[in-house]
Amino acid sequence: MIIFQVILSISSLVLQNCLFNSVCKKELTTNDHVYRFNMMLYAVSILLFGIGLIGGSISLYTVLLGLLFGTVTALSNLYKMRSLSTGPMHITLLITTSSMIIPTMSGLFFGERFSILKLALVLILIGFLYLSLDSKKGDAKANRHWLFFCALAFVFQGSIGVLQKIHQSSPHKDEASAFLFVAFICSLLYSRIRAKKSYRELQFTKKHVLLAVICGLCTYSMNFLNLKLSGMLPSQLFFPLVNGSAIVLSSLLSVLLFKERLTGRQLVGLCGGIACLVGICLV
Repeated sequence: MIIFQVILSISSLVLQNCLFNSVCKKELTTNDHVYRFNMMLYAVSILLFGIGLIGGSISLYTVLLGLLFGTVTALSNLYKMRSLSTGPMHITLLITTSSMIIPTMSGLFFGERFSILKLALVLILIGFLYLSLDSKKGDAKANRHWLFFCALAFVFQGSIGVLQKIHQSSPHKDEASAFLFVAFICSLLYSRIRAKKSYRELQFTKKHVLLAVICGLCTYSMNFLNLKLSGMLPSQLFFPLVNGSAIVLSSLLSVLLFKERLTGRQLVGLCGGIACLVGICLV
């Protein structure tokens, strides 16, 4: 049962990555466009979490932590999508997915063992990330913006795993649907407040709505499953397993479906980064 849940979580993440990359490259080119798209995405997730909340309980602890989780999730999605709109999918996802280092390290605070070999792999991973940043001359400004968005996405996405672990290590871990329901209401409100009137410049079509609904289903699936799995599996296994597998599949699809090209240096950085992620998972 756990294996099936892990596979479903990974599949949801890979599908969402591909859809985000497709719609961000050509259409969602500003923060306002991303906010509006995310509002629809969050609405679908809220509906599904609300159904799961029927007959359940909710504590003040869950509400407060859920509000924090919702804000972090909204910021993570924003900067991940802005990164995809300004840079290549395979390298962007390698950087943002490597944020699993943060929750993996957090296992130390939950009484989990940590190996020196795993730490060494993390340091090597940073070196491969440097190789993967093969910026083009004459496009320094765009690359600075992309790197800035990636850095923010890295921090916020990594924080999501830590908050999941905190909730599932508490006496209120059975309030998963309530926790995520509150979180995504917060994410929706955050996106609505931040969105400006200028988002009307992009007319959303049935295609955008359909993509938002599918992404909402993916968001619901991977958040609910990941929250549960974070309390069932050790941090050093769960986070690298899910994120490492997702980056391998997403990177392959970026080349096969989106025809993105790799330079020799980027190929070394990407392959080395993937090897490190897999190694962290296996150690």
